[in-house]
Amino acid sequence: MAQQKKKSPTPADKTQAPRKKDVRARARKTRMSKGVKILLVAIGCAAMILSVSTMACSGIINQSQNKKSYTLTGGVAAKVDGVNITEDTVTKQIMNVRASGGYDTDKKWAQYLVDNGMTPESYRASVIDSLARQYLVQKAEKEYDVQVTDEDVEQAWKDAAANYESEEAFENQIKMFGFTKDSYKQQLESTLKQTKLKEKVAKAAEPTDQEVIDYLNSNLSTYNDARRSQNILFKVNSGATDEEKAKVKEKAQEVLDKINAGEISFDDAVSKYSEDTGSKDNKGDVGWDKLTSFVDEYQSALSGLNKGDVSQLVESSYGYHIIKCTDYFHVDESVTSIDQVPKKIVSYVKNILKTQKESTAYSKWMDAYIKKADIQVNDMPKEVPYNVSLKHVTPSTGSSSTSNE
Repeated sequence: MAQQKKKSPTPADKTQAPRKKDVRARARKTRMSKGVKILLVAIGCAAMILSVSTMACSGIINQSQNKKSYTLTGGVAAKVDGVNITEDTVTKQIMNVRASGGYDTDKKWAQYLVDNGMTPESYRASVIDSLARQYLVQKAEKEYDVQVTDEDVEQAWKDAAANYESEEAFENQIKMFGFTKDSYKQQLESTLKQTKLKEKVAKAAEPTDQEVIDYLNSNLSTYNDARRSQNILFKVNSGATDEEKAKVKEKAQEVLDKINAGEISFDDAVSKYSEDTGSKDNKGDVGWDKLTSFVDEYQSALSGLNKGDVSQLVESSYGYHIIKCTDYFHVDESVTSIDQVPKKIVSYVKNILKTQKESTAYSKWMDAYIKKADIQVNDMPKEVPYNVSLKHVTPSTGSSSTSNE
């Protein structure tokens, strides 16, 4: 089943509890789940716009070819530690953006630049900066002997595909973003290498209890009133007849009646009856609702339970659930002691804070690494096809350029 929704700081525990993204996958909708969308934004969108496909042995950074009808100028846009970034490389990247964004006329392109507070020169500079950074990251990975195995890449692929009903469904989704399986795996490899590089160069101290308290108080609405629950699932297969569905419901009601009568404990009922293989071995525990995301029917029922309460039968696209609220977190005004906070939430927040610290440390390291590099940027040729006049072009209403004034 799909992974938990908000688990970006740490690996998610897989479970068959009724996550919203699971329902979306089962319904075969084309929208991406949030976890994979984040993954694609992180490693895909930048790759589609500014990726460096290979670092040629000749010392020239080459890009994929774009055969649109425009004239290339030749020449060198910049040098990074003696490696050339060709002017044509930069032009192709920018013209790819123009094409994919629908800015097929100079007028549309000029409006886009003005609306985003840019000029042809500044846009070119940002592309060169991105290409230079990617080259320097790859250079650093070699210097620090960063290694990623084929097994690492394959596991990352499986983790991403696990958010979907099947691997084929995942492949169909990434095709919408211009990826093939091989090209996506190349981006996964690049991301894994950067993660390992970060681990080597950006060590961060463990967050203190006070830092956790401060973070929680700044984000209390996100975590307050969190509920932890156990789940007994009686599956109803898709396409089941009304009679088959009724039989499952009758069985679920019989088990609920036994629980309420004290004839069987909730834990024993999980072990004996639950068909949720992802949580059954953990006494049906599906964690804290504030750290994941359940389908609406499950969440609605859980939100009405106090600690120790057992729900009535809850119907979802999976079947019928019996839910027990096993823990509840609430503070009236603010957290004053780490002991007030459940350990799982403390651990989750610590992972967030550590990730933030590592990202800050990595950014500082990368800035220092770039400063040490010999980067020489040449002037933009006037005849490049993205060089348009911005004279008399005013920002559109609601544009970023307007809103930042």
